[in-house]
Amino acid sequence: MARTPKNRRTRRVGLLTAFIAVVVLLCASAGLFASIRSEMREQAAQAVVGGPFRLIDSRNRTVTDRDFRGRYLLVYFGYTGCPDICPTTLSSVAQALRLLGARAAAVQPIFITVDPRHDTPSVMAAYVANFTPRLIGLTGTPAELQAAERAYHVTVEVTPTGINHSAVLYLMAPDGHFLAPLPADSGAAVIATDLTHDLT
Repeated sequence: MARTPKNRRTRRVGLLTAFIAVVVLLCASAGLFASIRSEMREQAAQAVVGGPFRLIDSRNRTVTDRDFRGRYLLVYFGYTGCPDICPTTLSSVAQALRLLGARAAAVQPIFITVDPRHDTPSVMAAYVANFTPRLIGLTGTPAELQAAERAYHVTVEVTPTGINHSAVLYLMAPDGHFLAPLPADSGAAVIATDLTHDLT
């Protein structure tokens, strides 16, 4: 049976109504996701993460957390022998800083090793140079690094085939307090966007 103009109009109205309902639902969902993300960041900021540390940089100089006051810190724990996650994350951080342009000057990326037996200052210097001149590599004694790991709630497990460790980027405020965690697999664009939200 052929459709009458009235039937066609009714069908178009029905499709338009369904489309509007989907758009409204998607907008509401996007708003909800943004709200949840914001709430999670606020809760994270209230967590006790980070604290004083005393470590050795790749030039064999002693540095503490207070040496970085006045800058945002993007802290990542890993090791130079890591086959995939660490180099991928540090490459993303370097690219994110390039995407930020001049605003990247406010951010100091730091790579803290979880493998002090192998990652000496000279090894760290050669490794971080592969990513960006702005990346600072830190090492230290096992006790010093374990204290830093505890402060940042980093999990480290040495296995016969390597080292398993939690993979999180920690964004710290210029005054040293914890702002937010960034998943290490976020990718450069997401890291740059997150940093943009926090830079003032």
